[in-house]
Amino acid sequence: MGYRNPLNVWPTFLVVNVVILIMNTFLPRQLQGFVAAGGLATLCHWFVMAALIGAGLEPTLATASGSVSGAVLNYGLQRRLAFRNAGPHRATLWRYTGSFLVAWLCNLIFFFLLNNILELSVTLSQVVTTGLVAALNYVVYQRLVFHEQTR
Repeated sequence: MGYRNPLNVWPTFLVVNVVILIMNTFLPRQLQGFVAAGGLATLCHWFVMAALIGAGLEPTLATASGSVSGAVLNYGLQRRLAFRNAGPHRATLWRYTGSFLVAWLCNLIFFFLLNNILELSVTLSQVVTTGLVAALNYVVYQRLVFHEQTR
């Protein structure tokens, strides 16, 4: 049996390049930035959530905590990648904070309903919740927080 490299990143590299090609072809630049920034913030959220669950915290509290960490990262990334022509921080930061509180509450409610009431797995509950909150966030960011027009 030959040597097998456990760190073979070729399949991951290929998938990432295909995703980038699809995004560049079909999505407007602002939405590309939103997806990239939101994806990184989501990874931060999920990492913190997984670590807290691993440490014994109840999943609903873990997702509530994880979403705060993701939101802190998300503000700067959204301004840099998606909404480059946003107004000054003194205006956008307050609107972002308000929108985050609404998104945080939606994340908490959706996750609780899916995980505790419908008894879906933690992973499936968070994936569905993330999709719902991301759609809400895009509309709110575009129309209320950063006042950007779709190009």
